[in-house]
Amino acid sequence: MKQMRLLLFLTITVLGVSALAQDSKNAPATSALQSQSSTAVRAVGLKSPDGIVLRATYYPAAKPGPGVLLFHQSNRTRTSWDDAARQLAAAGIHTLTVDSRGHGESGGKLERQYWAQSWAGDLDAAFQYLISQPGVASDVIGAGGAGWLGVHNSVETARRHSAAVRSLALLSGETLNPQLRFLRQSSQLPELFVVSDEDEYPPTREAMEWLYITSSSPAKKFIHYSAAQDAPWRWYETDDVSKVAANGAHGTDLFKTHPDLPGIIVD
Repeated sequence: MKQMRLLLFLTITVLGVSALAQDSKNAPATSALQSQSSTAVRAVGLKSPDGIVLRATYYPAAKPGPGVLLFHQSNRTRTSWDDAARQLAAAGIHTLTVDSRGHGESGGKLERQYWAQSWAGDLDAAFQYLISQPGVASDVIGAGGAGWLGVHNSVETARRHSAAVRSLALLSGETLNPQLRFLRQSSQLPELFVVSDEDEYPPTREAMEWLYITSSSPAKKFIHYSAAQDAPWRWYETDDVSKVAANGAHGTDLFKTHPDLPGIIVD
């Protein structure tokens, strides 16, 4: 009987040690899977104060670091930032791209009263989501925007959260007087301005030049993609993509004709 008990004890002990060894062997793989899961790109819904849900995509970096919000132009959606967002996340910058209200998968409409009643709530919902994510340095945030809608959203986000937003990347857009005054007063804010002569909405070039001149930052940079001939003026930027055929020279469309641009934004 004693021999049987001893044999049973030894069997249980060996099996237990074997199981512990197997668990130990699998631990790094499990940890790696958890780490991979925590850095996986994911679609999210952001609820604005008035109940409208904005759709966004979050690109987490592999380790703690700064964050950036990216806003699209009026005739595109958040997917136009996909490649740049991946590059930013790979460089250690947690990135959130957002479908503006009435665009892409987001609800609501950009009606006249939107700008007075709901605009700030939409921008703040995106900002708060980004800074609430694990590993995001909430006081080291950038904002990037394309077209008049994206540029306007980016500058206003920086104006509303001036203590946290530390840089701007503005492509082919414009903004209004309160935001222009903010740029004039924000000498501490590094800014990137990008425009092309071939932009299908030619007043955009003058608008971007005006933004650059207005900015008081000594750390500003202007990228001007020149052309032998300016594009003809066909229409103002609109969310109706049938108005003017894209030619790869406006906002995030520039990524196709100038593949170096996402890397410049990351820098």
